[in-house]
Amino acid sequence: MLDRLRSQLARALGPSKQDTRQPGGVSTLRVEAIQTPNLPVYSDMSVAKATREGYKISIFVYRSIRTIIQAASAVPWIVTDKEGNPIKDHQLELVFRNPNPVFSGQDMIEILIAHLELVGNALWQPIIVGKEIKEIWPVMPDLVKPIPSEERGKWLKGWDVVTTGGRHQEMPPEQFIHFLQVDPGNPYWGMSPLMAAARTVDTDNEAQDTQKVSMQNRGAVEGVFTHESPLNEEQWIEVRRQVREKFLDKNRRREPWVLGAGAKWQQMSLTPVEMDFIASRLANLRAVAAAFGLDPWWLGDRTTSTYNNVLEARKALYEDVVIPLLDDVKSTMNLKIAPIYGEDIRITYDTSGIPALREDFGKKVTQAQTLWAMGVPFEQINNRLEMGFDEFDGWDSGYLPMNLLPSGSPKPEEEPPLEPGAAEGGSKALNMSTEESKTAYWKMIDRRRIGWWAVVTKKVEPLYKAEGTAVAEAIAGKDTVEEMEAAASRAIKKMTKEWEKVMSAVLVSLVEDFGNRTADDLGAQPKSETPSERKWRFDPFSVAARRWLSVHGAESVKTILDTNLADVRSVLLRGQDESLSMTQIGQKLRDFYADRSSYKAMRVARTEVSSASGWAQREAAKQSGVVKTKKWISSRDDRVRDSHVDMDGEEKQLEEAYSNGLQYPGDTSGDPAEFIQCRCVEAYYSRQ
Repeated sequence: MLDRLRSQLARALGPSKQDTRQPGGVSTLRVEAIQTPNLPVYSDMSVAKATREGYKISIFVYRSIRTIIQAASAVPWIVTDKEGNPIKDHQLELVFRNPNPVFSGQDMIEILIAHLELVGNALWQPIIVGKEIKEIWPVMPDLVKPIPSEERGKWLKGWDVVTTGGRHQEMPPEQFIHFLQVDPGNPYWGMSPLMAAARTVDTDNEAQDTQKVSMQNRGAVEGVFTHESPLNEEQWIEVRRQVREKFLDKNRRREPWVLGAGAKWQQMSLTPVEMDFIASRLANLRAVAAAFGLDPWWLGDRTTSTYNNVLEARKALYEDVVIPLLDDVKSTMNLKIAPIYGEDIRITYDTSGIPALREDFGKKVTQAQTLWAMGVPFEQINNRLEMGFDEFDGWDSGYLPMNLLPSGSPKPEEEPPLEPGAAEGGSKALNMSTEESKTAYWKMIDRRRIGWWAVVTKKVEPLYKAEGTAVAEAIAGKDTVEEMEAAASRAIKKMTKEWEKVMSAVLVSLVEDFGNRTADDLGAQPKSETPSERKWRFDPFSVAARRWLSVHGAESVKTILDTNLADVRSVLLRGQDESLSMTQIGQKLRDFYADRSSYKAMRVARTEVSSASGWAQREAAKQSGVVKTKKWISSRDDRVRDSHVDMDGEEKQLEEAYSNGLQYPGDTSGDPAEFIQCRCVEAYYSRQ
């Protein structure tokens, strides 16, 4: 037999006489299942049989399948583009919601999952009009069987369908969409978890039947009646009649027996089935649960149930059973349904509304913070962790909350601590009242800002030099000033992404550094492991921080590039006024970038350090929860502007603007005359 099987397999795998050879003499081989072509493939398990002997008779099977059905059918299906962006109200998504006049979208998924769990196969019949699916109908797998094709390169010949009156009709392969749970021995037709659990289900059903008989016998154990003297046939028949009448009749079970003739009852031992009924049923429960991939908790096994176990069981239902099953269904949909609409759509499901999976959202947030700290753009984080956030400005840029200094770079100068007694109230920057404490606090902040000027300048200056090179290359060969200006404008705009990347890293680092320093001065400490200790620390990734970084970063880059373009335009117009040649104007432009890059980089550094440090300090004050008011502390040197000298000591509520319109020193949303090169700081107070 094995020799014959090997021979058949060799013929199936080997080239036939009609095989065509590929270039190079290599024959085209085709691996296919060993099924008889042109004959329908039948299964040992029908929907009717599985429903009758499993779903309707076994509480374990019913609860297993019903649990999976309820969980899977609650997950909505959506249509997206190739990048994963949902296509709102796509025609196919509307069909999924209302597939036909009889069944809702949830009904269709319930039937599909039920058929997959009962027999391992589910079929849909789509009604296609004009390359669009108008309706989808469920099909009973019992009425349809696949017919393997005898043609090479073709999988199915068609479907053998049982029609009205029991007649058979052959349908084309594309007539149905076939979902299946794989059967390694039969790739044409699937198998279900119920098939694997069938023997266990039969055993459990038999155990229940035996228990039912025992209960009908009043729970009495097996035994025999014996008599002192032999009974004749008539007496034996009469005794048997009395026993059956009194013992089996439910209405007379408690009546005493009177058999006469010296009858005695002798109890026999319990059978192994009766002695182990509860334990064996519990083993059957767990075996059935294992076949369907469920935690036994879902079938009523509470022997090891705890609150955490329940939470884990609910989550595991989706992670271990529902999602893999839906992934299987999704793959079939994208293979069979999505191509009808071209190459531009994908079919998927949305689990964002599942409570059991939302419990892990906190873990996702922690993972997102870690990835964000590594500089991964929020767009990638959102897609990777499926967090469901909508797009916002700057979400495709990565921020690097880390030391911006390359090896060997100068570090911001560390400031000495405030003098003892410089501030009152237990925190160095809260409720300062003396002139000495204010001066010491200003010096500390100003010294740190100056240290950051060099760091930021070193990061920004290469961008100016790269921009100068790009502009010089862009204007080469242009014949007019207008052409030069247009080319320079395009070159400058191409630098936007590089500017955004560097500025994002700069701003995040500044916010984190000055925010943490201010938080430390306000009494912040690392959060304790003990919940009762109410401590806090500065969060540089708060919603307010992300919003400010996104908005301010974009505005800063736009302002910088607009200023650069204005400077280029000024050089070009000056060259035109001086009647210089195009070559000479180009050289003037290159000289301008060479001479001014360092200065322009320092100007950007001073502006951004002032703005970011001021905002970060105020955000730390907000997060502390103890600061109520703020006070303007002007620069303690002779370089402070007169208007800011007049504001020294001005106190406002934390959310209130100062008299010059700024929310904090360096606030770029105010008048440029008030924030450009401003080196003032603000102090914080806990009084109302």
